Amino acid sequence: MLINEFPLNLQRAITRHEMAKDQILFQQGEPTQAIYWVEFGRLKLVSFTEQQVVTHYSVEAGESFAETALYFDAYGCTVIAEQPSRVIAVPKQIFLDTLRQSLELSEQYRSHLTHRFFAVTQFLELRSIRSARNRLLRYLIQRRPQGQATVALDRPLNAIADELALLPESLSRLLAQLQADGIITRKKRSITFSQEWLENLTE
Repeated sequence: MLINEFPLNLQRAITRHEMAKDQILFQQGEPTQAIYWVEFGRLKLVSFTEQQVVTHYSVEAGESFAETALYFDAYGCTVIAEQPSRVIAVPKQIFLDTLRQSLELSEQYRSHLTHRFFAVTQFLELRSIRSARNRLLRYLIQRRPQGQATVALDRPLNAIADELALLPESLSRLLAQLQADGIITRKKRSITFSQEWLENLTE
């Protein structure tokens, strides 16, 4: 769902926010004002408990977040920039009013949310895998371009560890073990699967 496809009244209402790495956009419990799209960069959605920080998932360029703001009075999580980013804020009431008036926008947004739901479902399925090794392999396979053996790493290892609910040192050990087992080879910004292992995977 592209911002430049919004009706003109929405395009006039949006504001852009430049964010530095580790800057907080809003915090859990704050009153909802807007829903957001990422123009560039990457942000993570987290919640805080008494004992730990729970990372829900990350959003990147073209993705939206805080959709629940349309129907709730307080944000359900905290959003933090993982790298320098720019986000687009759409005031919630104006967006709601326009949704009710525009069938085209309503259908586009429904399609957008369906894809978002599918992505979150995949993420939750990944988190449900108890074996950390298998969780990592599934993560890499999901990001492998079809017909190719190499996965580009577009984020730091500590961000990947957060997504997989692993400690960074645990992720490093798992990657080293997979390489020692001949399943992958590593470069600084990419991981390549063994062709033999991929062939066995599809059998």
